[in-house]
Amino acid sequence: MTTFNKILNPMYSAIAAYSTQEDGSINAKYVIGTGTDNDGVVTDFTPIISEYKWIDVEGAKAINDAPFTKDDIGKTPTQIMLSRIYAYLKENGQIVV
Repeated sequence: MTTFNKILNPMYSAIAAYSTQEDGSINAKYVIGTGTDNDGVVTDFTPIISEYKWIDVEGAKAINDAPFTKDDIGKTPTQIMLSRIYAYLKENGQIVV
């Protein structure tokens, strides 16, 4: 399940998918699009633009080795990784919104 980040109503951004490469780096698909907010759940999401982002081995290791937080409770491993990848890319200036 993708975690959507509201930019403007009805614009959202998200990490739609990711994969870990043989060398340990991460490729992530970042999307911006429109959607409908139904009680906190984004439905009818239509991507307008997508871009692949690359995280080097050191960054990927930091993401994978990060300790669990209170925010991680109740999330699936995939949801945790998608959130961590989004946060990492935003903190490192690879995405703005």
